[in-house]
Amino acid sequence: MQTEKPTYLRRRKPGDIGQLKRVLWGSLLEIEDLLSSDDPTIKIKAAHALATLSGCYLKALDVGDLAVRLDRVEAAMGGTIHEFRRPA
Repeated sequence: MQTEKPTYLRRRKPGDIGQLKRVLWGSLLEIEDLLSSDDPTIKIKAAHALATLSGCYLKALDVGDLAVRLDRVEAAMGGTIHEFRRPA
């Protein structure tokens, strides 16, 4: 009797800040379209989603800006400040 080999699903590579910003921006544009719906329930849910995602998007923008600033400081100092700052 042969035992079947388990199939392993390959994990996706972790995304980066740029990819996160693109996905969030696309979602924000879709939610903006939902705000013009005639159904008040959809409008309310879209407003809540817009409030939540806009905060996430602003945080992603801040993180991206801080990463750029840190890279500039490291370049000015001629090396890395912290060896443990970001996974490769």
